[in-house]
Amino acid sequence: MPHIASVATVLPPQRFAQTEIREAMAGVCRGNRSLERLLPVFDRTGVDSRYFVRPLDWYARGPSFEERNQVYAECAVELGGQAVSACLEEAGVSPDEVDHFFFVTTTGLTTPSVDARLVPFLGMRPDVRRLPLFGLGCAGGAGALIRATDALRATPQGRALVLSVELCSLVFSPSAESVIDLVGVALFGDGAAAVLLTGDEVTQDGPQVIATQTYLFGEVPHLMGWRFTGDGMRLILSRDVPAFVATGVKPAVERFLEAQGLGLSDLHHHLLHPGGAKVMATYRSALGFDNEAVDGARAAMREYGNQSSASVLFMLNDLVRSGRPVADELGFMIALGPGFAAEMLTLRW
Repeated sequence: MPHIASVATVLPPQRFAQTEIREAMAGVCRGNRSLERLLPVFDRTGVDSRYFVRPLDWYARGPSFEERNQVYAECAVELGGQAVSACLEEAGVSPDEVDHFFFVTTTGLTTPSVDARLVPFLGMRPDVRRLPLFGLGCAGGAGALIRATDALRATPQGRALVLSVELCSLVFSPSAESVIDLVGVALFGDGAAAVLLTGDEVTQDGPQVIATQTYLFGEVPHLMGWRFTGDGMRLILSRDVPAFVATGVKPAVERFLEAQGLGLSDLHHHLLHPGGAKVMATYRSALGFDNEAVDGARAAMREYGNQSSASVLFMLNDLVRSGRPVADELGFMIALGPGFAAEMLTLRW
Protein backbone atom coordinates (compact mmCIF):
# COMPACT_ATOMS: atom_id res chain seq x y z
CA MET A 1 0.00 0.00 0.00
CA PRO A 2 1.96 3.03 -1.20
CA HIS A 3 1.78 6.24 0.81
CA ILE A 4 1.19 9.81 -0.31
CA ALA A 5 4.20 11.49 1.28
CA SER A 6 3.68 15.11 0.21
CA VAL A 7 1.62 17.36 -2.03
CA ALA A 8 2.34 20.83 -3.40
CA THR A 9 0.48 23.21 -5.70
CA VAL A 10 1.50 26.30 -7.67
CA LEU A 11 -0.69 28.97 -9.26
CA PRO A 12 0.20 31.48 -11.98
CA PRO A 13 0.61 35.10 -10.84
CA GLN A 14 -2.40 36.41 -12.77
CA ARG A 15 -5.56 36.18 -10.63
CA PHE A 16 -8.90 37.40 -11.98
CA ALA A 17 -12.36 37.68 -10.49
CA GLN A 18 -15.05 35.91 -12.49
CA THR A 19 -16.69 39.30 -13.09
CA GLU A 20 -13.50 40.54 -14.79
CA ILE A 21 -13.37 37.49 -17.05
CA ARG A 22 -17.02 37.86 -17.96
CA GLU A 23 -16.48 41.52 -18.85
CA ALA A 24 -13.52 40.64 -21.06
CA MET A 25 -15.52 37.89 -22.77
CA ALA A 26 -18.41 40.29 -23.33
CA GLY A 27 -16.04 42.42 -25.37
CA VAL A 28 -15.01 39.43 -27.47
CA CYS A 29 -18.67 38.45 -28.03
CA ARG A 30 -19.89 41.96 -28.84
CA GLY A 31 -22.12 41.87 -31.91
CA ASN A 32 -22.64 38.10 -31.74
CA ARG A 33 -26.16 37.93 -30.36
CA SER A 34 -26.15 34.14 -29.96
CA LEU A 35 -23.14 34.31 -27.63
CA GLU A 36 -24.08 37.56 -25.86
CA ARG A 37 -27.29 36.00 -24.59
CA LEU A 38 -25.26 33.17 -23.03
CA LEU A 39 -23.00 35.39 -20.91
CA PRO A 40 -25.11 34.78 -17.77
CA VAL A 41 -23.55 31.29 -17.69
CA PHE A 42 -20.56 32.98 -16.00
CA ASP A 43 -22.80 33.71 -13.02
CA ARG A 44 -24.00 30.11 -12.63
CA THR A 45 -20.70 28.22 -12.54
CA GLY A 46 -19.93 28.63 -8.85
CA VAL A 47 -16.58 30.24 -9.81
CA ASP A 48 -15.46 33.37 -7.93
CA SER A 49 -11.90 33.64 -9.25
CA ARG A 50 -9.33 31.92 -11.42
CA TYR A 51 -5.62 32.09 -12.23
CA PHE A 52 -4.26 32.52 -15.77
CA VAL A 53 -0.71 32.59 -17.11
CA ARG A 54 -1.33 35.76 -19.15
CA PRO A 55 -3.31 39.03 -18.75
CA LEU A 56 -6.85 39.07 -20.11
CA ASP A 57 -6.02 41.45 -22.96
CA TRP A 58 -3.41 38.99 -24.22
CA TYR A 59 -6.11 36.36 -24.80
CA ALA A 60 -8.50 38.88 -26.34
CA ARG A 61 -6.04 39.88 -29.06
CA GLY A 62 -6.18 36.34 -30.41
CA PRO A 63 -2.67 34.85 -30.36
CA SER A 64 -2.23 31.98 -32.79
CA PHE A 65 -2.26 28.36 -31.70
CA GLU A 66 1.50 28.28 -32.29
CA GLU A 67 2.05 31.23 -29.95
CA ARG A 68 -0.30 29.85 -27.32
CA ASN A 69 1.40 26.47 -27.39
CA GLN A 70 4.83 28.10 -27.09
CA VAL A 71 3.60 29.89 -23.97
CA TYR A 72 2.32 26.53 -22.71
CA ALA A 73 5.76 24.94 -23.15
CA GLU A 74 7.51 27.77 -21.30
CA CYS A 75 5.02 28.14 -18.45
CA ALA A 76 4.48 24.40 -17.95
CA VAL A 77 8.20 23.91 -17.30
CA GLU A 78 8.32 26.92 -14.98
CA LEU A 79 5.21 26.12 -12.91
CA GLY A 80 5.85 22.37 -13.00
CA GLY A 81 9.39 22.85 -11.74
CA GLN A 82 8.16 25.01 -8.87
CA ALA A 83 5.53 22.42 -7.89
CA VAL A 84 8.01 19.53 -7.96
CA SER A 85 10.63 21.43 -5.96
CA ALA A 86 8.10 22.38 -3.29
CA CYS A 87 6.73 18.84 -3.10
CA LEU A 88 10.16 17.22 -2.71
CA GLU A 89 11.33 19.83 -0.21
CA GLU A 90 8.30 19.20 1.99
CA ALA A 91 9.06 15.46 2.02
CA GLY A 92 12.77 15.99 2.63
CA VAL A 93 13.58 14.09 -0.57
CA SER A 94 16.21 15.12 -3.10
CA PRO A 95 15.42 15.00 -6.84
CA ASP A 96 17.91 12.15 -7.42
CA GLU A 97 15.90 9.92 -5.05
CA VAL A 98 12.87 9.86 -7.40
CA ASP A 99 12.57 6.55 -9.26
CA HIS A 100 9.40 7.11 -11.33
CA PHE A 101 8.14 10.36 -12.84
CA PHE A 102 4.58 10.58 -14.17
CA PHE A 103 3.64 13.78 -15.99
CA VAL A 104 0.04 14.45 -16.99
CA THR A 105 -1.50 17.25 -19.04
CA THR A 106 -4.20 17.77 -21.63
CA THR A 107 -3.91 21.48 -22.48
CA GLY A 108 -0.67 21.75 -24.46
CA LEU A 109 1.79 19.86 -26.61
CA THR A 110 5.56 19.76 -26.42
CA THR A 111 8.19 17.24 -27.49
CA PRO A 112 10.49 16.61 -25.65
CA SER A 113 7.78 16.40 -23.00
CA VAL A 114 7.75 18.63 -19.93
CA ASP A 115 9.03 15.82 -17.69
CA ALA A 116 12.02 15.28 -19.98
CA ARG A 117 12.86 18.98 -19.74
CA LEU A 118 12.54 18.95 -15.95
CA VAL A 119 14.70 15.89 -15.22
CA PRO A 120 18.09 17.55 -15.93
CA PHE A 121 16.88 20.98 -14.80
CA LEU A 122 15.88 19.71 -11.34
CA GLY A 123 18.73 17.23 -10.96
CA MET A 124 16.88 13.95 -11.24
CA ARG A 125 18.77 10.81 -12.20
CA PRO A 126 19.05 10.13 -15.94
CA ASP A 127 17.66 6.62 -15.33
CA VAL A 128 14.43 7.87 -13.70
CA ARG A 129 11.51 6.09 -15.35
CA ARG A 130 9.36 8.71 -17.04
CA LEU A 131 5.80 8.35 -18.28
CA PRO A 132 4.22 11.40 -19.91
CA LEU A 133 0.43 11.05 -20.17
CA PHE A 134 -1.79 13.03 -22.54
CA GLY A 135 -5.49 12.64 -23.27
CA LEU A 136 -6.86 11.53 -19.91
CA GLY A 137 -8.35 15.00 -19.54
CA CYS A 138 -9.92 15.88 -16.21
CA ALA A 139 -9.35 12.30 -15.02
CA GLY A 140 -5.59 12.58 -15.50
CA GLY A 141 -4.53 13.62 -12.00
CA ALA A 142 -6.30 10.67 -10.38
CA GLY A 143 -5.19 8.43 -13.25
CA ALA A 144 -1.53 9.36 -12.76
CA LEU A 145 -1.81 8.58 -9.03
CA ILE A 146 -3.16 5.15 -9.94
CA ARG A 147 -0.31 4.45 -12.36
CA ALA A 148 2.23 5.62 -9.80
CA THR A 149 0.63 3.30 -7.24
CA ASP A 150 0.94 0.40 -9.68
CA ALA A 151 4.65 1.14 -10.16
CA LEU A 152 5.29 1.24 -6.41
CA ARG A 153 3.47 -2.00 -5.75
CA ALA A 154 5.96 -3.60 -8.14
CA THR A 155 8.91 -1.69 -6.63
CA PRO A 156 8.06 -1.16 -2.92
CA GLN A 157 11.48 0.36 -2.23
CA GLY A 158 10.84 3.18 -4.71
CA ARG A 159 9.52 6.73 -4.86
CA ALA A 160 7.17 8.00 -7.56
CA LEU A 161 6.46 11.60 -8.47
CA VAL A 162 3.23 12.73 -10.11
CA LEU A 163 3.08 16.14 -11.78
CA SER A 164 0.01 17.69 -13.36
CA VAL A 165 0.22 20.98 -15.26
CA GLU A 166 -2.93 22.34 -16.86
CA LEU A 167 -2.96 25.74 -18.57
CA CYS A 168 -6.57 25.63 -19.68
CA SER A 169 -6.69 29.34 -20.50
CA LEU A 170 -4.33 28.81 -23.44
CA VAL A 171 -6.95 26.75 -25.27
CA PHE A 172 -9.09 29.88 -25.72
CA SER A 173 -9.24 31.62 -29.10
CA PRO A 174 -11.56 34.54 -29.99
CA SER A 175 -12.38 32.73 -33.22
CA ALA A 176 -14.11 29.98 -31.21
CA GLU A 177 -17.80 30.79 -31.30
CA SER A 178 -19.74 27.76 -30.07
CA VAL A 179 -21.80 27.54 -26.90
CA ILE A 180 -19.38 24.95 -25.50
CA ASP A 181 -16.44 27.28 -26.15
CA LEU A 182 -18.15 29.90 -24.00
CA VAL A 183 -18.84 27.37 -21.25
CA GLY A 184 -15.15 26.45 -21.29
CA VAL A 185 -14.14 30.09 -20.86
CA ALA A 186 -16.53 30.35 -17.91
CA LEU A 187 -15.22 27.23 -16.12
CA PHE A 188 -11.53 26.51 -16.57
CA GLY A 189 -8.39 27.82 -14.87
CA ASP A 190 -4.64 27.19 -14.74
CA GLY A 191 -2.42 25.51 -12.16
CA ALA A 192 0.23 22.89 -11.41
CA ALA A 193 0.27 20.21 -8.69
CA ALA A 194 2.84 17.62 -7.64
CA VAL A 195 2.44 14.54 -5.43
CA LEU A 196 5.19 12.29 -4.07
CA LEU A 197 4.29 8.65 -3.33
CA THR A 198 6.48 6.08 -1.60
CA GLY A 199 6.48 2.29 -1.60
CA ASP A 200 5.94 0.05 1.43
CA GLU A 201 9.65 -0.27 2.16
CA VAL A 202 10.19 3.49 2.37
CA THR A 203 9.46 5.04 5.76
CA GLN A 204 7.10 7.95 5.23
CA ASP A 205 3.98 9.43 6.80
CA GLY A 206 0.81 10.18 4.87
CA PRO A 207 -2.37 8.47 3.72
CA GLN A 208 -2.15 5.03 2.13
CA VAL A 209 -3.60 4.24 -1.27
CA ILE A 210 -5.53 1.07 -0.42
CA ALA A 211 -7.47 0.49 -3.66
CA THR A 212 -7.66 1.86 -7.19
CA GLN A 213 -9.72 1.34 -10.30
CA THR A 214 -9.85 2.68 -13.82
CA TYR A 215 -13.16 2.21 -15.64
CA LEU A 216 -13.79 2.97 -19.31
CA PHE A 217 -17.38 3.48 -20.43
CA GLY A 218 -16.63 2.78 -24.09
CA GLU A 219 -20.22 3.21 -25.22
CA VAL A 220 -20.20 7.00 -24.75
CA PRO A 221 -16.98 8.41 -26.27
CA HIS A 222 -18.85 11.51 -27.41
CA LEU A 223 -19.40 12.91 -23.92
CA MET A 224 -16.07 14.68 -23.48
CA GLY A 225 -12.85 15.44 -25.35
CA TRP A 226 -11.05 17.73 -27.78
CA ARG A 227 -11.78 18.54 -31.40
CA PHE A 228 -8.49 19.41 -33.07
CA THR A 229 -8.63 22.32 -35.53
CA GLY A 230 -6.24 24.56 -37.44
CA ASP A 231 -6.61 27.08 -34.60
CA GLY A 232 -5.98 24.64 -31.79
CA MET A 233 -8.15 22.47 -29.55
CA ARG A 234 -11.89 22.93 -29.15
CA LEU A 235 -13.78 21.59 -26.16
CA ILE A 236 -16.25 18.71 -26.51
CA LEU A 237 -18.52 18.62 -23.47
CA SER A 238 -21.93 17.03 -23.76
CA ARG A 239 -24.88 18.23 -21.71
CA ASP A 240 -25.53 14.52 -21.07
CA VAL A 241 -22.57 14.19 -18.67
CA PRO A 242 -24.57 14.76 -15.43
CA ALA A 243 -27.21 12.24 -16.49
CA PHE A 244 -24.54 9.64 -17.29
CA VAL A 245 -22.88 10.20 -13.91
CA ALA A 246 -26.20 9.17 -12.37
CA THR A 247 -26.93 6.17 -14.58
CA GLY A 248 -23.49 4.89 -15.54
CA VAL A 249 -20.92 6.12 -13.04
CA LYS A 250 -22.91 5.43 -9.87
CA PRO A 251 -22.99 1.61 -10.36
CA ALA A 252 -19.25 1.60 -11.10
CA VAL A 253 -18.54 3.52 -7.88
CA GLU A 254 -20.71 1.15 -5.85
CA ARG A 255 -18.99 -1.94 -7.34
CA PHE A 256 -15.55 -0.45 -6.60
CA LEU A 257 -16.44 0.16 -2.97
CA GLU A 258 -18.29 -3.15 -2.51
CA ALA A 259 -15.18 -5.04 -3.65
CA GLN A 260 -13.43 -3.48 -0.63
CA GLY A 261 -16.29 -4.31 1.73
CA LEU A 262 -17.25 -0.64 1.86
CA GLY A 263 -20.30 1.47 1.18
CA LEU A 264 -20.71 5.16 0.46
CA SER A 265 -21.54 5.76 4.14
CA ASP A 266 -18.10 4.46 5.20
CA LEU A 267 -16.28 7.36 3.53
CA HIS A 268 -15.12 10.30 5.64
CA HIS A 269 -13.47 12.54 3.03
CA HIS A 270 -14.47 13.14 -0.57
CA LEU A 271 -12.23 14.33 -3.41
CA LEU A 272 -14.73 14.73 -6.23
CA HIS A 273 -13.52 16.37 -9.41
CA PRO A 274 -15.49 19.65 -9.70
CA GLY A 275 -16.61 19.23 -13.30
CA GLY A 276 -19.27 21.93 -12.98
CA ALA A 277 -22.30 22.93 -10.95
CA LYS A 278 -24.55 20.26 -12.50
CA VAL A 279 -22.02 17.48 -11.99
CA MET A 280 -21.58 18.46 -8.34
CA ALA A 281 -25.35 18.45 -7.89
CA THR A 282 -25.43 14.98 -9.45
CA TYR A 283 -22.83 13.72 -6.96
CA ARG A 284 -25.33 14.60 -4.26
CA SER A 285 -28.54 13.43 -5.84
CA ALA A 286 -27.30 10.23 -7.52
CA LEU A 287 -24.64 9.05 -5.10
CA GLY A 288 -26.45 10.20 -1.99
CA PHE A 289 -23.64 12.44 -0.74
CA ASP A 290 -24.53 15.24 1.64
CA ASN A 291 -23.54 18.89 1.35
CA GLU A 292 -20.36 18.33 3.37
CA ALA A 293 -19.16 15.73 0.86
CA VAL A 294 -19.21 18.24 -1.99
CA ASP A 295 -17.86 21.16 0.04
CA GLY A 296 -14.31 20.50 -1.15
CA ALA A 297 -15.34 20.43 -4.79
CA ARG A 298 -17.34 23.63 -4.42
CA ALA A 299 -14.48 25.39 -2.63
CA ALA A 300 -12.04 24.38 -5.37
CA MET A 301 -14.42 25.60 -8.04
CA ARG A 302 -14.90 28.94 -6.28
CA GLU A 303 -11.19 29.62 -5.84
CA TYR A 304 -9.58 28.02 -8.90
CA GLY A 305 -12.26 27.03 -11.41
CA ASN A 306 -11.99 23.65 -13.12
CA GLN A 307 -8.26 22.92 -13.52
CA SER A 308 -8.76 19.70 -15.47
CA SER A 309 -6.39 16.96 -14.25
CA ALA A 310 -4.90 19.18 -11.53
CA SER A 311 -8.21 19.81 -9.74
CA VAL A 312 -8.34 16.69 -7.55
CA LEU A 313 -4.67 17.18 -6.64
CA PHE A 314 -5.39 20.75 -5.51
CA MET A 315 -8.26 19.35 -3.46
CA LEU A 316 -5.96 16.69 -1.99
CA ASN A 317 -3.46 19.39 -1.05
CA ASP A 318 -6.17 21.47 0.63
CA LEU A 319 -7.48 18.44 2.54
CA VAL A 320 -4.05 17.33 3.77
CA ARG A 321 -3.18 20.84 4.93
CA SER A 322 -6.51 21.28 6.68
CA GLY A 323 -5.52 18.72 9.31
CA ARG A 324 -9.07 17.31 9.31
CA PRO A 325 -8.28 13.65 8.53
CA VAL A 326 -7.45 11.48 11.54
CA ALA A 327 -6.09 7.95 11.82
CA ASP A 328 -8.10 5.20 10.09
CA GLU A 329 -10.44 7.59 8.30
CA LEU A 330 -11.14 6.82 4.65
CA GLY A 331 -11.05 9.12 1.65
CA PHE A 332 -12.51 8.59 -1.82
CA MET A 333 -11.19 10.29 -4.96
CA ILE A 334 -12.93 10.22 -8.34
CA ALA A 335 -12.27 12.14 -11.54
CA LEU A 336 -14.02 11.76 -14.89
CA GLY A 337 -12.52 12.31 -18.32
CA PRO A 338 -12.65 11.57 -22.03
CA GLY A 339 -13.29 8.03 -23.08
CA PHE A 340 -15.70 8.33 -21.18
CA ALA A 341 -13.66 7.19 -18.16
CA ALA A 342 -13.56 7.24 -14.38
CA GLU A 343 -10.42 7.04 -12.24
CA MET A 344 -11.07 6.09 -8.60
CA LEU A 345 -8.92 5.71 -5.48
CA THR A 346 -9.59 4.87 -1.84
CA LEU A 347 -7.23 6.38 0.76
CA ARG A 348 -6.70 5.56 4.43
CA TRP A 349 -5.12 7.93 6.92
